[in-house]
Amino acid sequence: MHAILELAKKKTVIFDGAMGTMLMSAGLSQGKSPELWNLERPSLIEEIHRRYFEAGSDVVHTNTFGGNPLKLASQGLAGQMEHINVEAVRIARKVCTTGKFVAGDIGPTGKLLSPVGDATPESMEECFRNQAEALHKGGVDLISIETMFSLQEALAAIRGSRAAGTELVIASVTYNRTKKGFFTMMGESVSQCVAALEEAGADVIGSNCTLGSKDMIDLTREIRAATEKPILIQPNAGKPVTRKGVTTYEQSPTEFAQDGKNIKEAGAEMIGGCCGTNADFISELARALSPLSP
Repeated sequence: MHAILELAKKKTVIFDGAMGTMLMSAGLSQGKSPELWNLERPSLIEEIHRRYFEAGSDVVHTNTFGGNPLKLASQGLAGQMEHINVEAVRIARKVCTTGKFVAGDIGPTGKLLSPVGDATPESMEECFRNQAEALHKGGVDLISIETMFSLQEALAAIRGSRAAGTELVIASVTYNRTKKGFFTMMGESVSQCVAALEEAGADVIGSNCTLGSKDMIDLTREIRAATEKPILIQPNAGKPVTRKGVTTYEQSPTEFAQDGKNIKEAGAEMIGGCCGTNADFISELARALSPLSP
């Protein structure tokens, strides 16, 4: 059994919070590839990972959310794909101590599958396989597929990761809450997604982004009812608020952590943060979920 699954039997496994939120706070301009900072500002990326580990994270994600060949091609960076991913892992490993983990982060391609778009399942699978191979070359402990709005793209990412020899795959799908329940942007239900992810070989079933921590409590219950596999939940810091064209998240770390306790009680063995969260949120979450917490 993978070491992270062993750890999940003993405690709630704490993941990191947002990378993009931290980078934008550090001055990342809109439209610039965050992954390029693995090469241009590695010390900053290293410091973000360090802060998350110090806050209590057991797992950090590499700065490779948009590090697949198709996504990088839109920035003219496809030729640097392997270098960007390998360096991202190297940076995270520098501050990863014994008993902690580095997850290779794989996000969506930004392309749509046919007939809506021009991408094919085969091209996506190859794209994800190439990124996963680069992440493994760098030395990741596991692959974390996240923010998948399309079940079919998530399945292609699982297949690509498995083809690259990945030992443990986490697959997180993004849902919207509607009057009829939780569904992906493509209209896929929770039970439909969970069954397909399991069949494709996901070791951990997850959800992240779009929803705040309160909505994630109910979603966790629904995922728990559909699977016996470990669950990873990474909520946003509440609902986004846009003022004068600027989007912010106004939930406090304390409120986020309290919802984190409820997410745990709803059935999640692994919890982290997504948009709007930072090391303060993870610190409060880790404190709230500590066995010594009242």
